[in-house]
Amino acid sequence: MKTSLLKRWRVRLIVLGLVAVATAGWWFTRKPPTPPAPPTGVVALADVTQSVQAAGVLQAKTKVDVGAQVSGQIQTIHIELGQQVKKGDLLVSLDPELARSDVAQAEAAVAQASAALDSRRVDADAARRELKRQQRLLAGQATSGNEAEKAEIDLAKIEADLRGQAANLTRLQAELDKKKVNLSYTRITAPMNGTVVNLPVQVGQTLISVQITPVILTLADLDTITVRTKVPEADIQSVKVGQTARFTTLSGEGKRYEGKVRVIQPVPERAGNAVFYNVLFEVDNHDRALFSDMTVQVDIETGSAKQVLTMPVVALGERGKDGRFTVQVLDAANKQTPRQVRVGLQDGAKVQILDGLKAGEKVLLAPPSAADAAASSASAASS
Repeated sequence: MKTSLLKRWRVRLIVLGLVAVATAGWWFTRKPPTPPAPPTGVVALADVTQSVQAAGVLQAKTKVDVGAQVSGQIQTIHIELGQQVKKGDLLVSLDPELARSDVAQAEAAVAQASAALDSRRVDADAARRELKRQQRLLAGQATSGNEAEKAEIDLAKIEADLRGQAANLTRLQAELDKKKVNLSYTRITAPMNGTVVNLPVQVGQTLISVQITPVILTLADLDTITVRTKVPEADIQSVKVGQTARFTTLSGEGKRYEGKVRVIQPVPERAGNAVFYNVLFEVDNHDRALFSDMTVQVDIETGSAKQVLTMPVVALGERGKDGRFTVQVLDAANKQTPRQVRVGLQDGAKVQILDGLKAGEKVLLAPPSAADAAASSASAASS
């Protein structure tokens, strides 16, 4: 019994020893796995379109607040919110009774002054005749010089009064014209073609225009939409007047609108520590698909090149003081060699190569920085 048990244990120990020896042999004789090839990109010809992205807001190119130039009560509103109107269309009527009364009083004052002027002209004609008569009598020594002089003085007084009354009539006529204009202001008409985008008043509301012109409604020309784009100061120097700008709306079903940069406003806007410059351009909106105050994402094309030498932008290493970038070039054996390249346009995925590389060469993607390379070398040396 004991002999059989010892034999079994001896066999087990021999098997365990053989397994240990085989494991040790495999461990010391195994080949390390082949490291995976580093991620690379190929230098090739491609199109590059560089753009600046920024948020934008849609606005009507022309917007006019229509106000009341005279005080009065709103009698009739002839339009509705959202209605399209043409220049000269009647928009709102104010109660004209006070203005008509002012016109009637001014007309009466003009008529009275005109009658007084006519009467004074008759007096002037009579004074002229009297002066001529006195002059004839004085020539025949039939009257005294005092009488002739008195007639001359009377005529001068009447003519002076005549000029004063004529001036007064002119003043009253000007006041009458002003009252008539004020009467016409009770009929408020459209100063331009446009759409009613704001109508804050109601029938019966009294408007007071003594100090501040009250806004009755707002007209906007929605045939042309202005896009106000806020470009960060880091990108504004690459934006120029005349460049192509494009955008899509959130609900535009992929339709892309396009315009040309019209103006870059020189005075910036600040949001905290950030500085933005407003870049404006226009797009056609005759189909009324765009609405005021929509927010859009704008792409401003700042440069483009066709079939130029390019590589993935992630292959760029550190930038030197001369403006060139370090790129790791791989040969057939995947040996890395640093090379300095000069770049041009980039579109976020590709970058244009101006010199330093040739078509077909392979470059290392996401190359390590100088600090990472130094740390890796130090770690390898210590181990």
